[in-house]
Amino acid sequence: MTSTAQAPTGRMVATDAAPDARRTVRVPRLVAHRGAPRVRRENTLPAIAVAEALGADTIEVDVRRTADGVAVLLHDETLGRMWGDARRVRDVDWCDVARLGNGLDRIPRLDAALERLDGCRTSLLVDLTDPEDALVAARTVAAHRGSTGVAWCGAPEAMAAVREVIPDADVWLAWESLEAPTAEDLAPLAPSTLNLDVAFLTPRTVRAAHDLGLVVSVWTVDDPEPAVWAAMSGVDSITTNDVAAVRAALAAAERDGWPGRDREPTETEVASRAEALAHRIAHEVIAFTREHPVGEVTTKAHPADLVTDVDRLVEQHVRSRVRTVFPTHGFTGEEYGDAPGDRHRWYLDPVDGTTNLANGVPWTSMSLCLTRGGRPLVGVVADPWRGEVLEARSGRGATLRDRTLRLDDAPRALAGAVVGTELDGHRPWPGFGAFLDALAARSCTLRIQGSGTLTIAQVAAGRGIGGCVSAFDPIDHGAAVLLVHEAGGVVLTREGPVDGFPPAGEPFLVAHPGAADELHAVWTAALAAV
Repeated sequence: MTSTAQAPTGRMVATDAAPDARRTVRVPRLVAHRGAPRVRRENTLPAIAVAEALGADTIEVDVRRTADGVAVLLHDETLGRMWGDARRVRDVDWCDVARLGNGLDRIPRLDAALERLDGCRTSLLVDLTDPEDALVAARTVAAHRGSTGVAWCGAPEAMAAVREVIPDADVWLAWESLEAPTAEDLAPLAPSTLNLDVAFLTPRTVRAAHDLGLVVSVWTVDDPEPAVWAAMSGVDSITTNDVAAVRAALAAAERDGWPGRDREPTETEVASRAEALAHRIAHEVIAFTREHPVGEVTTKAHPADLVTDVDRLVEQHVRSRVRTVFPTHGFTGEEYGDAPGDRHRWYLDPVDGTTNLANGVPWTSMSLCLTRGGRPLVGVVADPWRGEVLEARSGRGATLRDRTLRLDDAPRALAGAVVGTELDGHRPWPGFGAFLDALAARSCTLRIQGSGTLTIAQVAAGRGIGGCVSAFDPIDHGAAVLLVHEAGGVVLTREGPVDGFPPAGEPFLVAHPGAADELHAVWTAALAAV
């Protein structure tokens, strides 16, 4: 019988890779992301208490500073998403921040979180993006006289600021590359841990990090199958929003046996990594589109069919990012066409609304969607001008800035509502005039804004009662259609509701559930009138 030594980062478990072979899998420690955000409000003392009760080894929290220099637990720069106040927390004094929320669901000070964990085996991981916030947080920790263990992660500049206050601070180095780190990469911060985005997790990177003496942590993993895969890849800890589910999955694998290493990744594993990658890409594209000059503008099929340097450069970047992480996947892009692959295929429109972009109109988007066997798995729509990323994953819902998008099914009248549409190229689509007249007769307004992706995606966010486009194309509309489905909206063709994508090239309509029947009747009548 094989025996293994206890490792400081988890248990070593012998498992069978084949009837005549033995291998070991280290059961990772668990890091609770922002406490227990699926049970209590993130970054609050109740969320920390739940995470500690669930057995998290470490609890990750985000820290910002108030106007009067108090370190508080908050992820966003502003108070809007979680606390309904649009101000930046750095512009608000602690006494006013403390009044937000109710009962125990309030923004806590960092020192209160440290005190809460005094005497517990659970440690704290402080995540920082701003160097000034980092200085305040580090001084708070340095002044604390309790026993709570603290590690640090986040932007390199913030980590350097922490080291100014606490020279021997335990730093986790953020890593977003498939290339393994080198000794030169580690030299500036001398981290103890490589904090690896799950999109870039490979066994090779883990082995290389271990060879450099690093502990490896991966974030953010919420599904059982990717958690088991991460453990089999050799990571030492997993950051998760769902400690209970991940712990149960690891315990089941330990009890029942770990899957074979040579098996094909499950749909859940692929979707989890793709979701993390698409999220990263969306934010990269937002920054690039806002900052990069439009450059040369040329035409394609006709004088109104424009393409810019931004279109080309964004597509090149996204193709490279996807190919690096998923080398066997197919890819279809607006500017460079099809690349062959397996049954997974990505669809990209780097700039939907190029005519707007070329003319200085801030209403464009990027659409990126992953399909498997023709069915959508993951989709993101990035709006550079609002700084918004709308995200969806099949069967897991849709979100905007960490807020779940869910349309109710209450009846909605067309009167006073807004419906979006787009031109067919640069011309009205067949039936457009009849549709406009029919909506006007019902006191409903039709809008054309120049991005079919956003026209459809906005319905998922509750902005407008419906939207229609003259021809479905997964490049332009795949991500937005998935968003509508996952938000509880209705996707329809002439014949009625569809599950998944509409047929390519066919007109389609999306609608709020409470208005779908009436809007569909008006739309189909307009199409039939041609």
